[in-house]
Formats: sequence, structure tokens, C-alpha cells
Amino acid sequence: MTTTLTPSTGPETLTPPGLRLSADSVRAVSERRGDPAWVRELRARGWEAWEDIPYPTLATEGWRRSDLRWVDLESVFTPAADAPRAAAAARLEDLPPALLDQLQRDFDGAALLIEQDGQPVYRSVQDEPAAQGVIFTDLHSALREHPDLVRRYFMRLVPPRWLPGEPSNAGKFEALNAALFDGGTFLYVPPDTTVALPMRSVFWAGSPQLGFFPRSLIVVDRGARLVYVDEYRSAQGAAGGPLTFGSGVVEVFVGDGARLDYVSSQEWSGTTGGFLTARCALGNDAYVNWVLVGLGGQYSRTTADVVLQGKGTKADLLGLAFGEGTQVFDVHTLQDHDSAFTDTDQLYKTALRDRARVAYEGLIDIRKGSYGSNGYQANKNLLLDDTAKAESLPMLKISDNDVRCTHSSSVGPVEPEHVYYLMSRGLPRPLAERVLIQGFFEPVIERIKVPELRDRIRAVVDRKIGDR
Repeated sequence: MTTTLTPSTGPETLTPPGLRLSADSVRAVSERRGDPAWVRELRARGWEAWEDIPYPTLATEGWRRSDLRWVDLESVFTPAADAPRAAAAARLEDLPPALLDQLQRDFDGAALLIEQDGQPVYRSVQDEPAAQGVIFTDLHSALREHPDLVRRYFMRLVPPRWLPGEPSNAGKFEALNAALFDGGTFLYVPPDTTVALPMRSVFWAGSPQLGFFPRSLIVVDRGARLVYVDEYRSAQGAAGGPLTFGSGVVEVFVGDGARLDYVSSQEWSGTTGGFLTARCALGNDAYVNWVLVGLGGQYSRTTADVVLQGKGTKADLLGLAFGEGTQVFDVHTLQDHDSAFTDTDQLYKTALRDRARVAYEGLIDIRKGSYGSNGYQANKNLLLDDTAKAESLPMLKISDNDVRCTHSSSVGPVEPEHVYYLMSRGLPRPLAERVLIQGFFEPVIERIKVPELRDRIRAVVDRKIGDR
């Protein structure tokens, strides 16, 4: 193996008084990163969109279940010029203890990139993927070393200003990321290349006063195969203080005939809140198996879109969240059928205890010309306490004939009949309920292609179940 070192706004407010977030902050990030002119232009367009797009309120479509009064940019955002640079480590053992405590190390992978507050602190790539021409590095190094390749895809799926036809409020926090992106992964797999072992990125927000704005670009070219794990973690902040804030963006391209198994795992600390947006575009006969995992954070808004641009394309979009305490998960999915004979299958499951809450909105959009397509959408929610709450809004938009679309949702406690059945077989009630909750999540967990990660998620779910 080779190792290479390499912001409080109320819902009616656009920018709070005295906020250090400004166009100067955007320029400071760009200067520190040494951006080329075309990237500076993208950042400027992102900042312009951030200022123009109305701040979401509880009366805004798509945000009616999102109370953003917790956002406190003034308290947590530090201009980039003041941000400390993290030192690169030759060994995992040299990384900060707080990071190591959260890092899963029993992981058999082909490559690992770890970033702390936007700075790469560790990178390792095995010889085989490097010899195959696989490029795996931090985004800012890729902008310098592979500018033509990056420019071909960068900010094409999640542009600085949201796509035409979207609601006027769409893309607010994506625009902020476009302006301030600081850190992220660039991963390119050449045509007809199979990466035998998983590749993995870990983004750790280690300084609560800093905003985190990673932006990643993943390209799996024609006929290639890849398993990729995207992890988001953060340090514990002061109790009662403002939440660590950030907005992350991922753009994923899967070429003709290519296959991607993708896991996005969010395990922020309880003093973190933020936004994660990912869009995946697929070519002809391409396939993505995408698993979303939400286990951490005080507030987490996840947007996951699959855009089926090629004929014969298939996407499986699965997810799970387990909330406890007063955690809030705000989940939005889009199955965008933009070509004929495309298939999507979406399953999102949550379990909630204490006063935790989930708000789910999902849309299957069958566009004109997408005949012969199939779309399925399911959202299942377990309420483990009467104080927990789940809101589910599955939606269909169909603009062509000869298609099949169905959706379903459910909210309720563990089925008493199922508990009784297991108790009749000798299991005490607490164990019977534990087994049913674990089994509830298993159809999602088993789709993760990394055994070590499956075991970790099962362990976290078991801890969250607690003593019932």
C-alpha cells in the first residue's frame, strides 16, 4: 500500500445583522485554496444565489416541516482565512484522539481519505487501483492536478443556482455550499475498471465554531464497477451552545453500463445540525444501489436524488434513520425518470423513540418520453414511544403512459401480534421487541456491500433500542 500526504437566523430572516458570512468570506476561501478563474466564477454565482434565494420558512413548500430557527451562522461560522490548517498524518494512530474514537478501523478497503475541517489529514490508496488509473484525492488537489477532467462534471448536477423549473426557494443551502465549499473528495474510475475493494471518505468536523462545507465529485465511467462509502462525523460541542452548522454536496455520475454501490452514512454528534444534498445521474443500462444511513445530529436534512438519464437504467434507493432524544431527520428523495424503460425502487425506514421526529417527502417523477418505466416508493416508520412523531408524504408525478408507479407509507408502533408470537415462543417482551426492531431495519442493512459497516450499523441500532 502506498500512502500519500497530501452560521441565529429566524425563519423569516435572510441574513442576520453582524454576520461575518459575506462575499469577503467567499473570496477568502478562494484565495486560500488558490482557485482558478472558472472556479472563482462558480463561487461568485453561488454567493449571488445565496443572497437572492428566499430563506425557507414554515410556509414554504418543501420546508413546512423544517424549523430552521436553530441555524446560528453568526455564532459558528469563522472566515476561511482564520481557519486552522490540520496537519497531515503518516499513520492513523497520529490522528486526533477525538477523531480516532469515532473512526471505524476494522475496514478492509482499497482506499481511505480522511478530512478534518476541510483539510486532508490522511490518505491511503492501494497499489492496484492506482495502477488501474483510478484517481482518488481531495477535491482541491484534483482542481489543480486534473482540471480538465474535473471541469467536465463539476457543479453540473448541483449548480450554484438550482435548475430551471424548480421552486424559487430551492437550492438555498446548496448555493451556500457552492460559494464556500472547502474540502471534499474527487474519485474517478476509468472505463471498464472494477475496483475490487471499497473506497471510503470520512469528513470530520472537529472545530464546532467552523462551518463545514465539503463538496465531492464521484465519476464511475462506462462499464466500471465501484463500492464507495461516504461518512460524515463531528466532534461534540458545548452543551447548550449553538449547533455546529454545515452544508455538504455530492455529485455522482454513473456512466453507460456502469455499477455503483454507494453508502452515505451520517453519524454527527448531538451538537451538530446541517444539510446533505446528493444527486446521482445515470447513463444507459447503468445501475446504482444507494443506501442512506442517518444515525446522528440534532437536525439533519438529507436530499437524495437519482436522475435516470439513459434507457434501461435502474436505481435502488434505500435508507434508514434511528432517532432518539429530540433528534430531527428531514428526508427528501427524488426518483427522476428522464428516459424510457427505467426502473427505481425506493425504501426508507425509520424508528423513533423519546421525542425524536422524522419528516419524509418523496417524489417519483415520470417525465414525458419515459414510457415503459417502473417506479416504487415506500416509507415505513416505527414509533417506539407515544412522544415520537413521523410525517410521511410520498408523491407521484406522471407525464407519460405505459408506466407503473406505486407508493406506500406507514406509521405506527411495533405490531402487538408480532410481539405476542415471539413471546409465545419463549422470548421475554424486551427481547421480542428488540428482535422485531432489528429485523425491521435488516432489509436495508443487508444491502450494504461492506460487511464491517453492516456490523457497525447493527451495533448502533442495538444501542439506540436501549432497554425497553
